[in-house]
Amino acid sequence: MDAWRSAVLLCSLMVGCGGGLGPESPTPDNELPPAGMPAGGGGDRASAPPARPTLGTAHLVKDVFPPSDRPARTDPGPSSLVDFQGRLFFATHYEDGTHALWASDGTEAGTVRVKDFPALTDTTTDLVTELTPVGAQLFFVAGDAAHGPELWVTDGTTGGTRQVKELTPGMGGDSAPYKLTAVGGQLLFFRYIPGTDSGHTELWRSDGTDAGTVLVRDMGPDSSLSFSQVLVGNTLFFVFTDAEHGTELWKTDGTTEGTVLVADIQAGPASAYPAHLQKLGTSVFFLTSTPSYGSELWRTDGTSEGTVRVRELSADSDGPIPNLMEGPGRQLFLTLTTPSDHLLRLSSLTVDDTGAVQERPVATLPNAFSDQPDSDALIGTSTVAGGRLFFSVNISSSGPAPRDVQLWMTDGTANGTQQVSRPLSLSDEFQSELFTLDDRILYSNIGEGQGLEPWVSDGTAEGTRQLQDLAPGQDFSYPHDFTRVGSAVYFTAYTPGHGAELWVLPLEG
Repeated sequence: MDAWRSAVLLCSLMVGCGGGLGPESPTPDNELPPAGMPAGGGGDRASAPPARPTLGTAHLVKDVFPPSDRPARTDPGPSSLVDFQGRLFFATHYEDGTHALWASDGTEAGTVRVKDFPALTDTTTDLVTELTPVGAQLFFVAGDAAHGPELWVTDGTTGGTRQVKELTPGMGGDSAPYKLTAVGGQLLFFRYIPGTDSGHTELWRSDGTDAGTVLVRDMGPDSSLSFSQVLVGNTLFFVFTDAEHGTELWKTDGTTEGTVLVADIQAGPASAYPAHLQKLGTSVFFLTSTPSYGSELWRTDGTSEGTVRVRELSADSDGPIPNLMEGPGRQLFLTLTTPSDHLLRLSSLTVDDTGAVQERPVATLPNAFSDQPDSDALIGTSTVAGGRLFFSVNISSSGPAPRDVQLWMTDGTANGTQQVSRPLSLSDEFQSELFTLDDRILYSNIGEGQGLEPWVSDGTAEGTRQLQDLAPGQDFSYPHDFTRVGSAVYFTAYTPGHGAELWVLPLEG
């Protein structure tokens, strides 16, 4: 099994990262369109787009980092960008090990440090992290001179920024809070407590006070959390591993009695490895992978008796590689990549009024490399905009980096399934994000004779273009962390003169 496919299978287990087009193929005879050019018009079946803001000219907000000789791809820049009460908040991590929490209104003068944090003993730890708004409070993880990584909260002011509770006394940093999530007006988070023989994981909740930060449940020895989760109303579904049940689906509403195993699909310590959790109405759909049954599609209403298999996807673990994506409206999209021909087949999933699941084949995507070994077409990332699903397709290789990365869209029909542009980032260390901006998306793409720069697309040829050439010529600006705050989109980008810094794209009208 090639390295790229192995990485995708591992991603599926850990983070929730499967009628042909024929004459409707956007790339006749499987020929690739020129780099940087849209491959098909698409969107013919879509209604007229709603009024949309005009995209202004992106510009540097403020130079918050000292000069660095780091390569563009590894220059950290601002991180953890988040909208909190109409302002942008973000974190910076400096080469000397210090960290800071910042706030910005989009102007240089209005971009200010909220709180500085000193370097910790473990200078490899990125703090401040996991900025998570919950009502009028912004939670995050940070450490100061007297404490290791702990839970902090801010109201957006320096005076209102404080540690919530000391969970690990002193400078111990092995039990830092992680996976902060807003659930039902409160914060939920996990902690992993290492042990001599085996560690254990705890679930906590917090209202921002010391007294209101309490242990919900000790999840037991040999326990760990996967990064695949989905929120349905005020219930968080997550994938968890413990010694008694293996890796299975759990749920919590933030109470001890409401934190339970949903179903032990593989009874006992064996694991079903749920992945790709997606919400459809009040149900959660997910994929499983077991040696006995291969890959399967399941759904749950949150009860053990309501957790049922929808269908088998492959009879063994070496069969088609599945993926599950959220689509527009009340539908999901299932993809299956067949190793024998390296082609990706796309289907839509809906639930009718009786609760029955309807699956309909949509398209088989062409693959110009399908006659070569180790060339599976695999899903990268996805987003919904303008009633369509935009998704990236990575053509794998025998090495860590993909051969090609393409942007596609679908409205759930064969005619409306089109390649939009290519190539996106071809690095195994940097994945192009897809960010929804009303009925368009922002993403990074390599134009002909250009580097990796910010692009915009509404799915049509005329609406797909480079936004700006931030790093002139064939230099890469690596735009990422797109975050909308009011009438602006912020992001981090690299330019030779400034390194990785905070940029803003004004939205006008």
